[in-house]
Amino acid sequence: MIRTILAATALSIAAMPALASTTDQFEMNVNIDRSTLQTTEGAQQEFVKLKQDVHERCVAETSDWAFASSYAVSFCESRTLKSAVTTINEPALTAVYEASVSR
Repeated sequence: MIRTILAATALSIAAMPALASTTDQFEMNVNIDRSTLQTTEGAQQEFVKLKQDVHERCVAETSDWAFASSYAVSFCESRTLKSAVTTINEPALTAVYEASVSR
C-alpha cells in the first residue's frame, strides 16, 4: 500500500515539470449570456456550462497523453477556467469561480 502511494506520488511529481513547461496553448470560444450574469443564480448556471465546456476541451487537448492523463486534464481545467473567467471579467462570474476554488 505504501509503495503504491509513493509510486503514484513519484509519478505525479515526475509529470509536473512536463506539464508546467508546456507552451502548448489553445484558443477557445465560449458563449456566455452576459445578461444572465446579472444575478448570482445566472452566474452559477453560466459557470456550470463554462466548466463543462472547459472540461470537454481539456479532455480533447490531452487525449494523446498516455501517462498522467488525469493530472493533465486537471491541470488544463484549472488553468483554462481561470483564464476564461479572467477574460470574461464579470464580477458575478468571478465570485462564483472564487467560491468554487476556495472549497
